[in-house]
Amino acid sequence: MADKKILFDGRFLSLSHAGIGRYSCELLKKLLPLDIDQKYILIILPRTKFEKELARALSERNNPVEIIEIDAKHYSAAEQFKMPKLLYELKPDLVHYPHFNHPIFYKGPFVVTIHDLTLSQYAERGSFLMRTAYNFVIKHAAQNSLKILTVSEFVRKELIREFDLEQNKVVTTHNGIDAKFKKITNPRTLKKVEKYGLTKPYILSVGQWRSHKNLLRLTEAFSQIIKDPKFKDKLDLVFAGRVDPKFPYLQQKIESLNIQKSVKFTGFIEDDDLPIVYNNAQLFAFPSLSEGFGLPALEAQACGVAVVSSNKTCLPEVCGQGAYYFNPESVKDMTAKIYRTLTDQKFKRDLILKGEENAKNFTWEKTAQKTLEVYRGIVYK
Repeated sequence: MADKKILFDGRFLSLSHAGIGRYSCELLKKLLPLDIDQKYILIILPRTKFEKELARALSERNNPVEIIEIDAKHYSAAEQFKMPKLLYELKPDLVHYPHFNHPIFYKGPFVVTIHDLTLSQYAERGSFLMRTAYNFVIKHAAQNSLKILTVSEFVRKELIREFDLEQNKVVTTHNGIDAKFKKITNPRTLKKVEKYGLTKPYILSVGQWRSHKNLLRLTEAFSQIIKDPKFKDKLDLVFAGRVDPKFPYLQQKIESLNIQKSVKFTGFIEDDDLPIVYNNAQLFAFPSLSEGFGLPALEAQACGVAVVSSNKTCLPEVCGQGAYYFNPESVKDMTAKIYRTLTDQKFKRDLILKGEENAKNFTWEKTAQKTLEVYRGIVYK
C-alpha cells in the first residue's frame, strides 16, 4: 500500500483550539496508527507546534509522515496560487481538505470535510465580497470533490439538498470526544476552577459569540431565573472562552437587564482546565439556532453535567436522550426547562445518566475508521 500517497492539509493544526484545528488533530492522532504502512504527507503552516500525542502518531509508524511547511494561510491568495504549485510537485493520489476552503486551481483528486452550512445562513459579519467568495469556493468543493465528509446526518441532508448531490457522495463521520472530558471526583482538582473567578454555582455556556449561538435569549432566560429568591445572588451565568469585541451585543444585553454582577466571563481557558470548568457547572445550556455538530454539549455530557439544549438542526441527533430540549426562539420555554433542571433533582440525575451513556457513542476512533474507509475506497478502488 505504501506506493500510494495521501496528503492531508494540516494548516489548521496551527489553530489547535479552534474547531477545525481540533478536528484535524484528533482525526490524525487516531488515523495514522490505523494505517502505519500507508504513505502520508502533511502540509502545515510555518511554526506549527504539534500536540504531544500527535507528534508521536506522526513518527511512530513503519512509514513516517513527510511533513512540509507552506506559508499559505487560509482564505489567502497564497492558498489559491502557491498551494496548487506545491500539490502538483508532490503528486499525491488523494488530498483531504478538512474544511471547505481549498485551492480551486488544483485539479487532482480530493475529498473535503464540510462541517456545516452556518456561514451560508448567518453571514452577518462578512462583506459582500467575502460572502460571494465563500459561496463560490464551497460550491466548488461540493461539486469537484470525490467525496464529502460531514459531521452529522442533519448536515449531510442539507448538503445533498443545497448542492443537488448524489446520496452516496456525502458520508457522515460524526466527531468524537477527547478522553480528557470525563467526571472528576477529586475535590482539589475541582477547586482549580477558582482561578477563573468562579466561586458560586453556575450555568455554563461554551462557544463562539455569533448571532446564531442565541446567547442574548439565554441571558434573558437567566435574568428570569435569578428573580427567584432561591437563585438571586446565588447563581451565576458563565461564558467560557475569550471575550469577542466583534460581538458587543452580549455585554449590551447583560447591562440592559442589569445582571452584570451575576454574569462571568472566564477569558481564555487552558485545555486541561476545560473539563474542570464543565465538571463544576450546575448545568450546561446550549441555546444555538444552528449547529453542524455541537461538540460542547457532548463534552458536557461526558463530564457528567446535565445538558439543556435547543431542539434545532443536528442537536437532537447528537445529544440523543441525554438532553432536555427547548424551542430556542422562546425565552419562556428556555427559562422553564432550565428552571426545572435546576430544581428537580431526580429529573436532573436521570438526565445526567442518559447524557453519560449517549456520549459513549462518539469516539475519534470511529471517525478515523470511517475516514480511512473513504480514503481506501478512492485510492485502492
